[in-house]
Amino acid sequence: MGEVDPTFIQQPEHRPKLEVIEAQGIPQIDLSPLLTSSPADVHADLVAQVRDACENWGFFQVFNHGIPVESRGKLISAAKRFFDQPMEEKRKVRRDEAHPLGYYDTEHTKNVRDWKEVFDVTVDVPTLMWASHEPDDEQMTEYLNQWPHHPPELREACEEYVKDVQKLSYKLLELIALSLNLPANRFEAFFSKGQTSFIRLNHYPPCPAPDLALGVGRHKDAIALTILTQDDVGGLEVKRKTDGEWIFVKPTPNTFIINVGDMIQVWSNDKYESVEHRVMVNSTRERFSIPFFLCPSYYTVVEPLVELIDEQNPAKYDSYNWGKFFATRKRSNFKKLDVENIQIYHFKKSYELKGYEPLRTQKFAMGEVDPSFIQEPEHRPKLAVIKAEGIPQIDLSPFVNSSPSAVAIEDLISQVRDACKNWGFFEVINHGVPVDVREKLKSAAKKFFDQPLEEKKKVKRGEGNPFGYYDTEHTKNVRDWKEVFDFTVEVPTLMPASYESDDEQTAEYSNQWADHPPELREASEEYVKEVEELSYKLLELISMSLNLPANRFEPFFSKDQTSFVRLNHYPPCPAPDLALGVGRHKDAGALTILAQDDVGGLEVKRKTDGEWIFVKPTPNSFIINVGDIIQVWSNDRYESVEHRVKVNSGRERFSIPFFLNPAHYTVVEPLAELTDERNPAKYKSYNWGKFFVTRKRSDFKKLDVENIQIYHFKKPGLEDNIVSLIENVLFKVSSHQESLSVSYNIPLY
Repeated sequence: MGEVDPTFIQQPEHRPKLEVIEAQGIPQIDLSPLLTSSPADVHADLVAQVRDACENWGFFQVFNHGIPVESRGKLISAAKRFFDQPMEEKRKVRRDEAHPLGYYDTEHTKNVRDWKEVFDVTVDVPTLMWASHEPDDEQMTEYLNQWPHHPPELREACEEYVKDVQKLSYKLLELIALSLNLPANRFEAFFSKGQTSFIRLNHYPPCPAPDLALGVGRHKDAIALTILTQDDVGGLEVKRKTDGEWIFVKPTPNTFIINVGDMIQVWSNDKYESVEHRVMVNSTRERFSIPFFLCPSYYTVVEPLVELIDEQNPAKYDSYNWGKFFATRKRSNFKKLDVENIQIYHFKKSYELKGYEPLRTQKFAMGEVDPSFIQEPEHRPKLAVIKAEGIPQIDLSPFVNSSPSAVAIEDLISQVRDACKNWGFFEVINHGVPVDVREKLKSAAKKFFDQPLEEKKKVKRGEGNPFGYYDTEHTKNVRDWKEVFDFTVEVPTLMPASYESDDEQTAEYSNQWADHPPELREASEEYVKEVEELSYKLLELISMSLNLPANRFEPFFSKDQTSFVRLNHYPPCPAPDLALGVGRHKDAGALTILAQDDVGGLEVKRKTDGEWIFVKPTPNSFIINVGDIIQVWSNDRYESVEHRVKVNSGRERFSIPFFLNPAHYTVVEPLAELTDERNPAKYKSYNWGKFFVTRKRSDFKKLDVENIQIYHFKKPGLEDNIVSLIENVLFKVSSHQESLSVSYNIPLY
């Protein structure tokens, strides 16, 4: 920070004035009455002072607050020692998107970089939070503190300080409740369990251009209450409500500065206002400050309190979920967004939302491209496509006929062999599946997806049952532009109850069928019978193409198979150059049989040059692709190939993949007939059910490590440490290791 990079420079209208106005007017409140009695018993004068301060300033200072001077002094001293270290030491506990607690030095406010470095610590350990900002994503994540080795006293100083300041925060909340003519304990329920409060250690180095940069740009605090301690250097400026003038808050020894956050503004229905403030920097002296941010539990629904609204003063805000709001704000720490960071005025009844409608209404809407859908530049689709004339088209009529010639069958096997080897994909025609069976299911699927969201969500899939409707699936951590309905082939489907290696319990999964359209279930079950029969014929051809008996794969599927079907709906997308219907992925199962409509969208990564090839729809054909299991069984003779789905700006698209999967107890490993001394097994064995359940976990809980893949089971020669780690996670994980477990997401067409 020795020079002022342009990223730090504020726009002229937001630059600080070096001649400051000291804020003599910010109220100072003596809290000594609270030290001997509860807020409910204190003199009305104290409550009146808090009311006036919240109404007229949104800020006030407190003294005689009961927090020992040494508690604060110890923490500032430890913080100074931490920030005095070399950058490489501090960055050993650097926060990131997966771990948002720890050290950070490139924070921005209003898209301008702040002249500061910070260290964040959560109060509740672990802190539970939504894994993503998506309104319908019910996955959870745990936030844990990262503690540096030096200084060793930092952790103890933080934890001691937190206990003291937390007690003060509850007393202040009671005073604020009383000042609103509410019971003293009115806010207690929001913080009694699972609160998401945290503290920040701020360090502002000397700045050579304090007239151009700010320690923190203008902002309002999104939380309930902030309790700030600042050193004698000072720097806090508050925007005075009466005239908009920036007022410097002169440091007063052993006081705390309190400010009302956005949440209290909403709860009070604008009786109290969260006020804009900023931090100036000093050209010669460094500055330290420690804000404590009081935040409720992640599941708190924030809305005007019912006691403070009536016909004459109706609610001025729509409700919002605090955890989702917080997760949305956090996204801009690690990824620059093109829309304004979310604010409470986006939830004003009179405000027309642009980018955050789903958070307010809790409805699924794909009318605008939320940044969560946007692929990184290198993974964005090209609108000028290369049509895949090269993907083989195979006529199955010889195999469907009752008495085919040996020559015709041999030719068919050869075509399948070439397609599996060179593409991993092929198209089949004259396959024997009646056209009307597929059309019936497509028509029923369209009727289902045309329903209002609340109707579709009546059969929403969840952790207890992974079959049904879903609309917030991600591939490679980017949201897919689609909604789906999954149903299993075998009812019930048996699956391991958990990914734990020593847990031998199984769970039974059954289908959830919607009331409308009534024909959906029958159409689905009829389709499954036909496509399942086709899948067995294709397995026989693949087996023979590997010089194995036709029935070599049969035992894996003859009982307890875990196959399922997915109905995919891709709505029109206003930015088909930025988003994907499904991001790049490989299929984890044995074989996929895909029916796509005339819109098309499937792209396959060509093995020869890595080019994305558009698969042109052929009426009444199926697209077949080899899955990971066949890659392992064949010991890499055949390869599961990466593919993705583009979206269309003007037309919706439907597709129906059938995923052929073996019984849950199947041990997947290279087949003995395809390995020998010269061509040893290239993969270690794994249990399909445990593998599948491990992948499924990330549907409902975001994990911090990569989704499990078959290359994690590659034998030595390929990063033994990764292999052993994944095996340990998948099969030997203990309860205290759960946070390290492998992530999953079955990315499907």
